[in-house]
Amino acid sequence: MPGLKRVAQLATSFRKAVKRDGMGAVPGLVKKFLLSTRLGNRFAMRGVSGKVVRAAEIPVYKRTYTVNLPDGYPARTAEVTISVPAIPPRPHLEFAEHVTDGEGRATDLVLASAMGGFGISHDLGTSWKYVKIAPAADRRILHVKRIGEDRYLLLVTDRIPDLTKPRTVDLLVANEAGEVLASNHLAASPWHGCRSLDAADGTLMYAEYPYEVANATPGQRDTSRVWRSRDEGKHWEVAFEVKDIRHFHFLQARPGKKGEWWLTSGDGLEESRIYVSKDDGDTWRDVTAAYTGPIPMDGALYPRTSFRLTDLAWTGDDVVWGTDDFLYAIKDAPMGARVFRSPCADIIRPEVVGRAHWQIRNMVEVGEFFFFLTQGGNKPDATMQEKMPGVFLMPKAAPAAGPALTHLFDVDVHSQTRTGFTYSRASRAAKDGIFFTFRASTDAFPTGHKMLRWEVRYS
Repeated sequence: MPGLKRVAQLATSFRKAVKRDGMGAVPGLVKKFLLSTRLGNRFAMRGVSGKVVRAAEIPVYKRTYTVNLPDGYPARTAEVTISVPAIPPRPHLEFAEHVTDGEGRATDLVLASAMGGFGISHDLGTSWKYVKIAPAADRRILHVKRIGEDRYLLLVTDRIPDLTKPRTVDLLVANEAGEVLASNHLAASPWHGCRSLDAADGTLMYAEYPYEVANATPGQRDTSRVWRSRDEGKHWEVAFEVKDIRHFHFLQARPGKKGEWWLTSGDGLEESRIYVSKDDGDTWRDVTAAYTGPIPMDGALYPRTSFRLTDLAWTGDDVVWGTDDFLYAIKDAPMGARVFRSPCADIIRPEVVGRAHWQIRNMVEVGEFFFFLTQGGNKPDATMQEKMPGVFLMPKAAPAAGPALTHLFDVDVHSQTRTGFTYSRASRAAKDGIFFTFRASTDAFPTGHKMLRWEVRYS
């Protein structure tokens, strides 16, 4: 019986969670499992489906940082205000996407994932509407992506996926009314974050991020693939696959370059690569293949994990990225994540821009600058200060004097656990100085929705 099977699945998952996290985690686990039941989900979502909710008498979490910028920068100061959207606590929303237009410019449309549906804002996060998806009423919408006019691609999973079973995903295409327009059950893996899929000129592609059993050997891993649809998610095919990597991180169409897509993989030395397609995914070229060993730069030897990244962006004819790696294997230079810049070419030729404390998870275009957002420190003995994610700023045009990358501030954490902070989910660009990111529940503020609203002003 489906009900008894569900109870058995929950009991097994609960036992595994207690074994992993210890008895001290039981109260939080009980709450999580109760809310994951159908009754708990209906209670959490009561009275909100299809309604627009606005900020009104809801506690506001907000903090402003004002930082003087180095000489030579195109602004003297940066004022950054971060906040959690002041909307009712249910449904609990997680940032999913800040929609851009065909030229890569940010719009007013922001999306969030939730249990049993998704959130949508048409006014840069001021108000939100919860869209209930009936076939996903008892399940989690993990990712949401706008793929066309009133067309949204939803990645649907079980509340608590059983990672020991063969991989499967459900991909639904729905509209704002909650109507399901297409449905596919694929023997596939989910994608990593909002930079792991894109739609451009009639082509929709996503890159897999296979889950794996702890301590799995390369031979036990699932093959990582790029899936492609040419009819707005109605049908899917495998466009590209690689067997000797752990997973893909990033897949985006390059704005203004028809048919050009960039793809990245990780995590190990030989697995960290950047691929480029110029025919909408029919063929791919590894633009890092020329580097078979350490890479000499600035008097040091950099490992191939310099190409391990979860986000990159283009400025003019250059590509810029930050490493999702601490560069433990670097020689003759301090360890730490780096920002690199290279001309867009058949062979990437990176140059060092600057160094960050921890692994970089996202970069966001804000006016004449890129913001770089790191995770918290992941050392087992990290201090509370080291666990704080960092925020860095880079002018698009290299300054004539002063550092090319500057540290703005670190974000508070309200938990003893280590954090990935944005977990590779952030706006591609700001709209009027406003952008959004994902956040872990206790990052920046003690509680609230899993999203941050950033407002930036330069002077």
